[in-house]
Amino acid sequence: MQKKPVQEMFWESGAFRLGFLPFGGAVTRLEWTRPDGVSPVDLLRPSDQSALESGNPSYLGCFPMVPFANRIAFAQFEFDHRPISVPVNRSSGPHAIHGFSHREDWQITQNDDVALRLETRHADIHKNGFDYMAWQELRVCDGALQWELGVKHMGQGAMPYGIGLHPWFRATEDVTLSFDAEGCFNADDDVLPVAAAVVDLGRDFSRAKMARHHRGLDTHYSGWDGTARLDWPEDGVALTMSSSDSLRNLQVYVPKDGGAVCLEPVSHVPNVHNRADFKAFGDVVVLANGQALAGTMTLTPELLSEA
Repeated sequence: MQKKPVQEMFWESGAFRLGFLPFGGAVTRLEWTRPDGVSPVDLLRPSDQSALESGNPSYLGCFPMVPFANRIAFAQFEFDHRPISVPVNRSSGPHAIHGFSHREDWQITQNDDVALRLETRHADIHKNGFDYMAWQELRVCDGALQWELGVKHMGQGAMPYGIGLHPWFRATEDVTLSFDAEGCFNADDDVLPVAAAVVDLGRDFSRAKMARHHRGLDTHYSGWDGTARLDWPEDGVALTMSSSDSLRNLQVYVPKDGGAVCLEPVSHVPNVHNRADFKAFGDVVVLANGQALAGTMTLTPELLSEA
């Protein structure tokens, strides 16, 4: 955990200004310059100095999840007829969460008006077979921010990989959320999926709903069509988030304090490593040496039309 003063770095391209930290490959803020000349708007929850110095990516704007997304029960699973253990990385519970690389250093390999690219090399420090390099590359195209996350396996034996991004979008009292998905999961008290379920009325966002009415929601969706939308009516701004085919599962989290809305495009169901019955809803990908898994989240802001 970092305790010394931390200074944000910045990348600007088109109408976007993004703050980031090499530690964790974390984004600290994302500002969009409105075409109507009004002050720039924060799309992600902006980070104050205490958040920057916390060393905790969950206090920031967005972080990458590699080599798995969300939780693995009791930090272990079986692969290729052998037990695999991963670090328990949250003191409040016995499970592993969000992979490793959100708490490791990333190197800046490009930072210009064309792209921002960050890379990290995770050697097999846990002696469990996860040996990889990962990257994030951000580019602006046609008024949208394209955010690629990828991982390349460097070990000799094959390993199961998953990826995801964990953006904390800015919340207001009037922010609404909408998306379509075929199914979701019931979960236990540790937010581990226990059963596939239909999208019931309380978890159906096919029509826009105010996020503040769903504080405490933490649900995984499968069969997501790859598009979600946030509207901030008071600001007159909307944001469409879309994902590539490799990121077609969606974890939705609205903290109880209402301070953010998390729409996390991920590649697999949480804890699918231990639940063969969930594989049909979003599985990890087994990578051999030199093989890669990548996915892209695209953020497209716009002004809301006046009624």
